Parts: sequence; structure tokens; C-alpha cells
Amino acid sequence: MPAEVRPPFAAGVWTMSKLPSRTQLADLAAVTASSAMTGATYLAIATGLIGLTLLTLGPSINQLRWIEGLLFLALVFFVWEWLVRLVHARRDGKLPAYVLSPRGLVDAVSALAVPLALLGGAQPSSAWLLGVLWVLKAIPEIAGLRQLRRVLVHERGPLLSVAAMFVMVVFMASVVLHVLERDAQPVAFGSIPATLWWAVVTMTTTGYGDVVPITPLGRLVAAFVMISGLAVFGLWIGILATGFASETRRYNFLRTWETVTKVPFFSTLGSAAIADVANMLRRIEVPRRSMLIRKGQIGDCMYFIADGEVEIELPGDKRVQLGSGAFFGEMALFENRPRSANVVTTRTSTLLVLDLVEFRMLMARHPDLAQMIDAEAKRRAQQNA
Repeated sequence: MPAEVRPPFAAGVWTMSKLPSRTQLADLAAVTASSAMTGATYLAIATGLIGLTLLTLGPSINQLRWIEGLLFLALVFFVWEWLVRLVHARRDGKLPAYVLSPRGLVDAVSALAVPLALLGGAQPSSAWLLGVLWVLKAIPEIAGLRQLRRVLVHERGPLLSVAAMFVMVVFMASVVLHVLERDAQPVAFGSIPATLWWAVVTMTTTGYGDVVPITPLGRLVAAFVMISGLAVFGLWIGILATGFASETRRYNFLRTWETVTKVPFFSTLGSAAIADVANMLRRIEVPRRSMLIRKGQIGDCMYFIADGEVEIELPGDKRVQLGSGAFFGEMALFENRPRSANVVTTRTSTLLVLDLVEFRMLMARHPDLAQMIDAEAKRRAQQNA
């Protein structure tokens, strides 16, 4: 009899048509130990957050039981996940490093916060609210946050300078408003700490309206503070936006550079030329059976296949497959005519896109590449004729 075919694991989620076997649990444990986030982890976080939300709606006793059941299942998973990683770290001799790492600390907090609160005598409805800490497990998987952290590190000088301006304006405005308004409004402006609340609210342009100056000079100072708040936050936003855009460009350039070096067509180029080419190309991930080029369309780009495969549907029901290292779409750019064939991906592919403007620049800067592309285009035209 043929051996039983077990359902595949997709990032830690198994088929629930039957109870998982010991082998399946072992596979899940291995995936859990080696990956920060699995499909089961995302499911447990979502289940926990839904349970927390429903718990605050004041459900009846019967409803409370199944809601706490959902939360308990999520908690059991996080405890199991933490124990699995402790065992694997101990086996690999990395237990202290894991326990003291940010990932280890988050795992420990996720597993222990709610049980310790319950053991400490907290009400279940309050103790379960600590489950909100489970969302911390998803932070390492958010690529944008890693980029933002680098931006904050690189731009800390300008950011701190603007922060110093903010503090100075807030404190100076508090002192001036204290002097101008303390006689007219002794409760709201009778002390510097009380006036600081007004200054912060005004500087951030929130304007709750609970405390407002009533003297002419006080209102004049308030207008200055509001305008200063717009300027300060405009500077902060500009610094962060510029830094984030630069970091994103750097990240995309490194990814494109890595992909370009894997394309044999560019293997003869030096580092400077590869850097120049990498700045012109766009890296895209395309799923299987995606239509990249449609016959009759105006050509505005060409493609290099870094990884994957495409199928070209030629006239006469002729089909040609191109794999990693090949390129296509260049004929329409060279001859300035519509596309002559359909091109579809046969599997998930990583492509480098060269738009028409960059294509002209590449041909001008690197005539050797232009000759190679032109020769390949003519060879294909003769072959497909």
C-alpha cells in the first residue's frame, strides 16, 4: 500500500480534518522554533484580540464562558510556543541569548502576563486585558518599522534639534502666559505647571478649548504659539518623510542590486556599471499565470527574468518558454511598434523592469549592452519568423 500522504504545513497551520499526528506536531514545533511568526501565531493573535474586544461588551455569563475559552486557547498556544523555543534554545546552547533577546522577552511576556495577573488576584476581565501585549509578537515582522527605526537613528540629530525648539517654545510661552493671565484667570494660569498644559495643547494645535487666554496680549501670544506648533511639526514630518523615503530607496536599491547580480546578462559588468543599471531597474514579484504583455499593446518597458519562467505565445499557436537570465519585451522598444505576442508567467517569478526612458538611457550609457540586446532581438526575430 502506498504511504500515507500527510497534508503540507503552510507556515505552521495544519489541516484540521483530523487530529494532528506526532510527526505533524514535531514539524509544527520545528517551524515554530525557527520562525518568529507562523500562520498559527497570526491566528492566535487575531483570536485573542477578538476575544478581548468581545470581553469588554458586558456579555452574559454564558457568553463569557466561550469568550474566555477563545482567550484561553490563544494563551495556551503562546505558552506552548514559548516553551518550544526555550527547549530548542537550550538544546542549541543559546538559552541565555534567547531569554535576554527582544524576541525572548516578548515571548515570555505573552506567555506569563495573564497567568501572573490571575495568580495575583486580579479579576479575570481585567487580567485578560493584558492579552493586548500579544500584538508585540508581530512587531519584528513589520519591515516598515525596521526602516523607521533606522530613520530615527540616522536623523536623530535634526529630530532632537526640533524637539529642543519645541521644549523652549512651550516653556517660554508658559512663563509669558502665566505673567499675562494669572490675575485674570488664577485657576487656569496661576502656576507654571498649570500653564504648561495650555502650552502643550496649543503647541500641538489640538485646542481642546478648556483653557484659553482672555487678555489681548495673551491671545497674541497664543496665536504665535499655534503658528510655531505648525512649523515644528512640519519640520518633524519633513525630516521623517525625507529620511523614510531615502531609506526605502536604499532598501530597494540593495534588493535590486542583489537581483541584478544574479542575471547572467549583467555578469560582465563592473560594480559601477551594475550600480548604474540597478538605479534604472524596478524589481517586482509576479504570481503564476500573470499576463505581463498583451499582443497589440504599445511597448513601454522590457523585462529581465531574475528567477522564474515565462511563456511567450507566438502566432501559429507556437509557444516559447524563457527562464532565469533571459529577457523579453525589447523588440517593441527597439522598433517602436506594438507588442507582437502575449507573455504569461508559468510560475511565481522575480522580474527586473526597465521602463522606456531608462531603456534609452541604458542604450546611451552602455552601448555594449545595447549591442547584445539588439543581437538577441534579431536572433529571436529570425527564429520566430
